[in-house]
Amino acid sequence: MVVFYLEILCVLLYGTASACASVGVLRDRPRGAWWGRGLFFGAAALHSAIVGIQSAATAGTLLSGPNIVMLASWVLAAVTAAGLIVTKRGLGLAAITAPVIALLMVTSQWMHILDPAGADNRAFYEWPLLVPHIVLVFMACACFAVSAAASVMLLYQRRLMRRHSAQVLVTATPALDTLAKMARWAALVGLLLFTGAMLIGFTHMVAQFAAMTRAHCAGNLAYLAPRVALSLAVAALWAVYAVLSFLAPWVAGARARALLCLGGFAAMLALIAVSAG
Repeated sequence: MVVFYLEILCVLLYGTASACASVGVLRDRPRGAWWGRGLFFGAAALHSAIVGIQSAATAGTLLSGPNIVMLASWVLAAVTAAGLIVTKRGLGLAAITAPVIALLMVTSQWMHILDPAGADNRAFYEWPLLVPHIVLVFMACACFAVSAAASVMLLYQRRLMRRHSAQVLVTATPALDTLAKMARWAALVGLLLFTGAMLIGFTHMVAQFAAMTRAHCAGNLAYLAPRVALSLAVAALWAVYAVLSFLAPWVAGARARALLCLGGFAAMLALIAVSAG
């Protein structure tokens, strides 16, 4: 179970490294490039530790389907890390390969769960696994709420400015730049937390399906369909908002981004309502 949580952390590190590297390359931000390199090296080191732990636990690496995918992801990470050391252009490669590596790691984990000849998977569908899932969901919701509140204040100030209202001079709210920065960074942190929650939740769902298949149980997981659909919608909305805010702010204006932020928060509230129902 510890290895599973380490893999979730590693996937999130690769995703964050890709985002920072993209900012560094596309917007020529030295700080973003620095963070992208550092996070990728950290993720690669953790990735190597995970492979080592799994190899030690099985007295050597077994070349089965899931392990082959995991080793492929590690080789890709090692090649990318070498590129980062040798050439400055390796940062663009890291921005592309990091999500691929993360996807291969998730695929390996799910293949391991679905493999009938694999290890006992009871830990993956017992209730304790869902505790961090629920905690991460509500932490993400709190970040999204901060982002939405900042967006509301930003829209209010912009409305006062368009009307040339003197009220804008006495309104006790942060400056527009501060509100915009608060909204986008809270959204990014919330997206990372929500992605971690989704990985745990989807893994739990896959493990339940695998357990019912082995037991020849005709269970019905259709009740999860609305949650899955809303989870994907929430992730998509906030991902688009993060891309527009950090990588392509010229594509959509501040008002459009703020409205997208509010739409993402509304979708998050709908997800919580459906999950609680």
